[in-house]
Amino acid sequence: MKDRGRHTLARPIWLAVFLVLTLALCFPGPASASGVESTAVSISTPSQPIGSGEQFTVSIVVVPNTAIAGMQFDLNFDPSLVTVDSVKEGDLLEQGGASTFFNSGKIDNEAGTVTGVFGATTGPGEAVSTEGTFATITLTARTQTGSCPLNLSSVVVGDMNGNPVPVSLDNEGCAAIVAQVPVFRWWVFSVMIGVATTLILITVAIILFQRRQMIKALERAG
Repeated sequence: MKDRGRHTLARPIWLAVFLVLTLALCFPGPASASGVESTAVSISTPSQPIGSGEQFTVSIVVVPNTAIAGMQFDLNFDPSLVTVDSVKEGDLLEQGGASTFFNSGKIDNEAGTVTGVFGATTGPGEAVSTEGTFATITLTARTQTGSCPLNLSSVVVGDMNGNPVPVSLDNEGCAAIVAQVPVFRWWVFSVMIGVATTLILITVAIILFQRRQMIKALERAG
């Protein structure tokens, strides 16, 4: 009974690892086929510029053309502009209550890469065919400004049998990093005006006092 229990628990992970290894070793690049409808994979980035030092997220969006059960990708970015904080599973493979296995990959903020991200459904016959987010990536903008390209590579999408499906890749994700503009605070302006007014009044008072003293001195001398 104990051996049977261990076999039952190990099966989902074994299925996920088998699927991913099959895709990675046999089909290292994104599949494509001329004239064949394909599963669309794209990077969804913020539409507004990112302030330096701000944290933001991008999504790896998948629009399946057929039922799929697994996916893998690598990500390249400019490490002088952003750092990657985390990679988390999205809702794509979990649709319909499917059980999944997800590996967040290896983050290298010096080289500007995230490698070995993969996920798969683990239940027999489980697959999804509805659009969803495969993974969400949280990044932080550095202080340097510029346009940061985010490029996917080694993208493979597989069906429930571990076979790769045709993929169309929209690899034009980009995050615009801009300098953080200081927020103007009216109370600071009010304090500045108050200090300036006080200094002016003190200066005028000193001038008037000196003038009065001079007049008195002239009167005594006359």
